[in-house]
Amino acid sequence: MKKIFVAILALATLFSCRSSKQVVQAEPEIKTVIIEKAAKNTVTDEEMDFLKMWNQGWRNFNAAPKCAADTWEGRLQQRLTQMCNQPMFISTQLGLVVYDITAGKEIFSFNADHRLRPASCQKLVTAISALDLLGGNYSFVPQIDQAGEGWCWDDDITSQMPYRERRSWTMTEILQPMMKDSDNKIAESLFWQLSRLSEGKFGELESAVVNIEKTLQKAGISPGTGYRIADGSGLSLYNYITPNMLNALLVYAWSQPEIRLHLIPSLPVGGVDGTLKKRFHGTNAYNNIYAKTGTVTGVSSLTGYANGGNGHVLSFCIINQGVERGSHGRDFQDQVCIAITEP
Repeated sequence: MKKIFVAILALATLFSCRSSKQVVQAEPEIKTVIIEKAAKNTVTDEEMDFLKMWNQGWRNFNAAPKCAADTWEGRLQQRLTQMCNQPMFISTQLGLVVYDITAGKEIFSFNADHRLRPASCQKLVTAISALDLLGGNYSFVPQIDQAGEGWCWDDDITSQMPYRERRSWTMTEILQPMMKDSDNKIAESLFWQLSRLSEGKFGELESAVVNIEKTLQKAGISPGTGYRIADGSGLSLYNYITPNMLNALLVYAWSQPEIRLHLIPSLPVGGVDGTLKKRFHGTNAYNNIYAKTGTVTGVSSLTGYANGGNGHVLSFCIINQGVERGSHGRDFQDQVCIAITEP
């Protein structure tokens, strides 16, 4: 009887960690497995491991399809699962996705559909949408008439763009400081350019969001599902996004040569430049991470691409929310980036 109880509890734990859709689809399979185990009076080592973790208070499990333990992907899943069960996640929130673009499959996923604040990773939404809708050859005279709602000033608010100099700027000229140095004013200026499309009024938030949603739909993201766009820079605490949404945008951007051509060179490179210049030194992640950082009150995020340890191009999204210090989130993100770039 004890073994039957263990099997039921372990299986319930395993499947409850997945999405509701997966649970519904798996219900007949669960019942079949439980009946078979009850008849044979057997419990696997894997089920015992899940039960042991549950009894120790662990609740974080990979929601992506499990890979064989003797593969690079399987070893990475095990390592990331261990990382996701650090004590800090008892009281803080984590959203994490690691996706293999080369193979076209998800490797690791935790809380990927949770609505979280992206901080300056919101700039990826602005940049990808602008490149998609305006094109890489677009140029404009920068203009900002208003700030976003709910702004928080923890992030870098300096600007390298001389706004009084009335001349047009190319997309390359603005993306470099906007992404590498996290220039918020440039991001807002580009964001409001999107409000001009489709006869929209400049500075009208609704017009900018409607146009951004055109790019989101191309990336497979349904309008109004799991996100809220309040500005173009990520300073606003009213922004909400899901890791799956950001990752879908990254995958879409990689599939579009024109977007990729301008986006990748603008991203900070791990240990080399921008907001990642001081990170990853002496690790496999050095010069193998191309990602946007984000920091506002209680939030630390990192989203972008990696040269994976399996020789593939990976995309990833990491959002730490509710952290007392930004360094706590950055330390965790560094661990993840080192793990996905190691052979």
